[in-house]
Amino acid sequence: MAECLLPGVSRATAEALGRRVRRALTGPPGSQVSFLGSLLMPQDEVLLCLFAGPEAEVRAVSERAGVPFERILTCVAIGWRAGRDAAANEPSRADGAYRGQGPRHLPRGKDENSR
Repeated sequence: MAECLLPGVSRATAEALGRRVRRALTGPPGSQVSFLGSLLMPQDEVLLCLFAGPEAEVRAVSERAGVPFERILTCVAIGWRAGRDAAANEPSRADGAYRGQGPRHLPRGKDENSR
């Protein structure tokens, strides 16, 4: 995740930044990074750009795209359901680590301990 502190950030600014990231990802094949989208917190003037992939590659993509990040953070998704695009294109992992894999989806009424 790239954490951006952006005074006066708007949805339009966040969307434009997302387009720049997507363009930066259309480079040579073999990239292990995908852009999952962003979380905008306008009242706090914070934009969290969510990526899946190795930290060094996330940093490189963010720099190429001109993302004004304060820091790159590793995240672990707990209890998240993968979005439609992510679920269709990427496998799941049991531990829910967000490196491109969303949490595993269990049938309703089941949890990790009920197997």
